[in-house]
Amino acid sequence: MLASIEQNMSELAPYRKPELFNEFLVKGYTAITLSSVSEEKFSDLLQTKICLGTLITLYDDFADRPSQSNPFLLESLYQLDFKTHSLASENHVIDFAKSLFENMHKILSCQPHYNQLIEILNFDLKQFYSTNQYSSLVTANPFINNQTENRHYTHHNMGMIIAGMMDLMASEKIQHSEFGAIREVLFLGQRMGRIFNVLVTRQREALDGDITGELAALKSEEEIALAVHKLRQEICVLHKKIQSFETQITTFSVKSYLEGLIKVQKLHEKMEGII
Repeated sequence: MLASIEQNMSELAPYRKPELFNEFLVKGYTAITLSSVSEEKFSDLLQTKICLGTLITLYDDFADRPSQSNPFLLESLYQLDFKTHSLASENHVIDFAKSLFENMHKILSCQPHYNQLIEILNFDLKQFYSTNQYSSLVTANPFINNQTENRHYTHHNMGMIIAGMMDLMASEKIQHSEFGAIREVLFLGQRMGRIFNVLVTRQREALDGDITGELAALKSEEEIALAVHKLRQEICVLHKKIQSFETQITTFSVKSYLEGLIKVQKLHEKMEGII
């Protein structure tokens, strides 16, 4: 599976380094896998999440990389979801996206909570699509960029809520009374992940001409330095908020999830310039 992803992405996105797929996605998704996923299901679930991360990368580049910007192609890609992946096409990008969805569906449809959670999963996917549409809009109209809207939309391109929902689909037992709290933890974790990404990809995105990052709307180095300081403070606040759910959630270990988020932060820092 990884070999196929690397081959396709080397053709469709040759500027993307293979380490993004065979190291960053593998280690990152491993770190934040919920403790409720059994050892027997871990590999299959990791495969679905690597497909997800590849899909996000593919779509993202057609939205925020000026040299690749293709809103028309994206409108076709947005027709795909976890239940619908039979779009007629002779386009390599669409065919590859379809194959990623088919691989994910093959694994997810066998999980014990698939039928119960598939509509929620597709809702979460639409939030990523909305983020991508926002990025396309900013790329085409740079004058609309601002931090407030950016913060509201762009964390969904991390896909961490989707990854968590995939894990819950495969979990043996879910305490439904905890589901609101679980969704909140995943949301907060995704925001943390977005901050990690913003802090380490700013220079690479500037070289690519990508203006959709949270810091891109700022005008001076002084403003950027202050914003970076505030983002680092926000990480600490989010950490404490997630920690406060440790006694409220028994479906999985919130402590282990937090430890995984810290590993993801260190992974971002280690692979700066590669991702």
